[in-house]
Amino acid sequence: MINLFHLLYNHSTLRSLYYTVRKTFLNIALVLFLGTLLVQCAKRGNPTGGPVDIDPPIILRAYPDNYSVNFKAKEIEITFDEYVKLQDLQKQLVVSPPLKNRPIVTPQGSASKKLTITIEDTLAPNTTYTLNFGQSIVDNNESNPYPFFRYVFSTGTYIDSLQLKGKITDALNYKADDFVNVLLYKMDENYTDSLVFKGPPLYVLNTLDSLKTFTMENLAAGDYRLVGIKEENSDLKYNPRTDKIGYVSKAVTVPSEEIFELKMYQPELDSSIKKITHEGKTKLYVGYTGRLDSLTISSQEKGLFTKTRITKLKEQDTLQFWFQPVIEKDSILLDLNYKEFKDSKKVTIKDRFSDSLIVTKQSDLSLSQPLVLTASTPIETFDLSRFKIMDKDSIAVDFNVSLDSLKNELYIDFEKSEMQRYKIDVLPGAITDFYGATTDTLAFNGTTRSTSDYGNMEITLSSGSQWPAIIQIVKEDLKVVKEQVASENGIYAFENIDPGSYLIRVIYDTNKNGRYDTGNFLKGLQPEAVVYLPELITLQANWDVRETVILE
Repeated sequence: MINLFHLLYNHSTLRSLYYTVRKTFLNIALVLFLGTLLVQCAKRGNPTGGPVDIDPPIILRAYPDNYSVNFKAKEIEITFDEYVKLQDLQKQLVVSPPLKNRPIVTPQGSASKKLTITIEDTLAPNTTYTLNFGQSIVDNNESNPYPFFRYVFSTGTYIDSLQLKGKITDALNYKADDFVNVLLYKMDENYTDSLVFKGPPLYVLNTLDSLKTFTMENLAAGDYRLVGIKEENSDLKYNPRTDKIGYVSKAVTVPSEEIFELKMYQPELDSSIKKITHEGKTKLYVGYTGRLDSLTISSQEKGLFTKTRITKLKEQDTLQFWFQPVIEKDSILLDLNYKEFKDSKKVTIKDRFSDSLIVTKQSDLSLSQPLVLTASTPIETFDLSRFKIMDKDSIAVDFNVSLDSLKNELYIDFEKSEMQRYKIDVLPGAITDFYGATTDTLAFNGTTRSTSDYGNMEITLSSGSQWPAIIQIVKEDLKVVKEQVASENGIYAFENIDPGSYLIRVIYDTNKNGRYDTGNFLKGLQPEAVVYLPELITLQANWDVRETVILE
């Protein structure tokens, strides 16, 4: 074997092949060795595992010191033990008392171990200031926040140290808002309620996105007006068109051991006409704010309208004003009269199409609710003799028909049995509209469900002393599913409710008008009180749920 190898080796061609193979083998081995070495080096350079950093940054020093007195600096430096960055500073930073120009905090958009706060305003004498950073300061790697850092200083010889505590609730909703500005106004000879609309307050705190209770710190003794505002503009001024408000009716005195409640509500706007547009040949749209339940509209030109009618667009703050005859003018002047105002508007008349009578079904057949029909033009009259209802056995069913003129809805109400099929025939001429048009033959079919497809609730009211009260079963989005008016403590039954999750609330109808009424800050009116059963109720098919609401 060895002799054969030497023989082959001595041959020049074979010898060349031998060196080539050996060189290739050595190169491959070298590459594999270096690759393994590099991988091991790479592994050593990037250790795996280890605990995740969950610790917030630590302040090493502040200059001037936190809680300094006789403060005169224009710049504040805060040094941390690690790199930090600012997150959502515009929303999180609250300065109290407010400054005309917000302090400039740097750096923003990059990380640093030092924050610099530049004060551009002239500070008031003998005043304690707080800069509350919320959770805007976070470490650079894991975004762990330095929670609720407050830098406090006084331009006088001492730091004000009194506190005021409170909680945020919602007047109608079971959940309170976040990012509510809590404001304190000094109630001295210069105070008027108009200051809340003009700003700024003497002290301010923001509840941020987690707190429903609050503590205002570093306050001076005195009497204050306590107000909460859920703002759109963050300008510390109350705008009734966009903002929620809550307030304590009486003056609050600092110091106090009392926990004050700010019950937030959206005010009802004063009634007014926003805009009137020509939307159909004989139809105007009237946009409004507030509540318009008895508006009258007339033309300044006598005899222009021979017939008019007002209906309301569903779930919109818009009325439809229908008129006859067709107007052959470029514009008209209208007088608008309501119990709270008188107004006049000029309306441009455009080339529009006429509306025609179309009747549609607005609801499915329900065991406990009437069938609702609506029309594209105002329903003027209906002929009861031209309505027929038959069950699946062709047996005639007794019924009633009623009209809501403002909603332009026709209600067909009759006693229904479970799992029964009904046919509702509306014969020609049964419905006549504002223009004298009548319906052709209409047919509506429907089948009721089994009572076992629904759930029922029995709600017991106890310890109540203020009546009437409105019991409401609402969905999580606060849409009302069922309601009853209660006049005394006792049991109230709600039947045939679709399975789902519900809340129970009771409204104290203080002014006895059958609906919830919100507050009015300038009039000193708080919203009507609302009590929620605290738990969300799960109602399943064929279930009977019994709950007790204790009214205090």
